[in-house]
Order: sequence, then structure tokens, then C-alpha cells
Amino acid sequence: MNWDFNEAALLEYQEAAEWYRDRSLQAAERFITEVESAIQAICNDPKRYQPVGDGVRVFRLKRFPFRIYYLPGQDILTIYAVMHERRRPDYWLGRLK
Repeated sequence: MNWDFNEAALLEYQEAAEWYRDRSLQAAERFITEVESAIQAICNDPKRYQPVGDGVRVFRLKRFPFRIYYLPGQDILTIYAVMHERRRPDYWLGRLK
């Protein structure tokens, strides 16, 4: 399955990777690897992960406090948020419109 980031979600992902890179290059590499692995797992079985409403599903990273919110479509899976768990939970919902 093909996938794409919502523009704001891509920015979140990049900012999180930069935050880790500023602290440790190894931590940044682990974060990027885990997000990439998560996206691959989601693409392999998009309906496997917890639904959160309106077709949106969530994947929780194991080693980092982040969640990936995505919407599987017919031809493409769209990632709407790469959210730190301490953020206000529904801030990204406006991106679905």
C-alpha cells in the first residue's frame, strides 16, 4: 500500500527527529527507524491497529512516546499526526477536513 504524510504530520515528524538529533544522533536514528518500521507495519495490515473514530486508526510506538494517527484509503494511507503522547490529544483532528 502507498502512503503519504499530511503536511503538518510530516513537519511534526521532522521536528521530533530534530529534537532527538539535538540530544543524540543515535536516539534520532532509533526514532526514525522506529517510525519507518511502524509505517511499514501499518501498510502491511492497516486495519490491525486500534480505531479511534471516523475510520482513523492509531499505532503506538514501543520505544518512544509517540502515536501515529492514520486513515487507510482505497489506494493510499494518509498519516495525519505523529503525536507526542503529552500533547493535547485531539489537536490534529482539523487536519481531516
